[in-house]
Amino acid sequence: MTTTKEHKILLVDDHPLIRSGVKITLEKNYQHIDEAENGQEAINKLNETDYNLVILDIDMPVIDGIEVAKHIIESNIECKIIFLTSHTNFSTFSEALNTEYNGFLFKESAINEITTCVKTVFNNDKYIGSECKKYIDANEERIKSNRETKERLTHLTKTEIKILKQISMRKTTPQIADELFNSIKTIENHRYNICNKLDISGSNNLLSFAISNKKIINDL
Repeated sequence: MTTTKEHKILLVDDHPLIRSGVKITLEKNYQHIDEAENGQEAINKLNETDYNLVILDIDMPVIDGIEVAKHIIESNIECKIIFLTSHTNFSTFSEALNTEYNGFLFKESAINEITTCVKTVFNNDKYIGSECKKYIDANEERIKSNRETKERLTHLTKTEIKILKQISMRKTTPQIADELFNSIKTIENHRYNICNKLDISGSNNLLSFAISNKKIINDL
């Protein structure tokens, strides 16, 4: 059985104080803890070193934690994932929930729960922090709605997604046509097809949908 001394942990957060606090807490049980201050640095380290666990801040500069997690999964890197976040950005939080992970903690309670979370994850169980559970339960309908929206958007083509992104920025059909070097008629046809696929009636409702779900659309 692997001992705690053999575990290699990568701690990724753009806030030095958060990294310091979590690292000091974990060093009581784990000896090999590396740090990265952004997603790109994390990916570089993950490509060079075999880590057993990465503790990921979700909102980071350069490349965010969700993209790092996707890199781990798509590259078949055998590394467990714990997300650290605040719940200020609901859309990002919801997206992280849809990503494969082993643990999930809010930063506000990370110091108190990180040791238990890491131990649970290394025992091949999933750990969701107590405050995270409360937040998920309180926002169950919003989380469900976000998932359904993402599912609906998978039916759009790349061109339709590109146009929907333009709509979310409140651009008019002539402006989008000019931006994408298409005719106004072509853009109108795309808008019609988008409305059909998303079961939306009317241009104003399409605009409202695009603005309301801008973060989800821009992440596609």
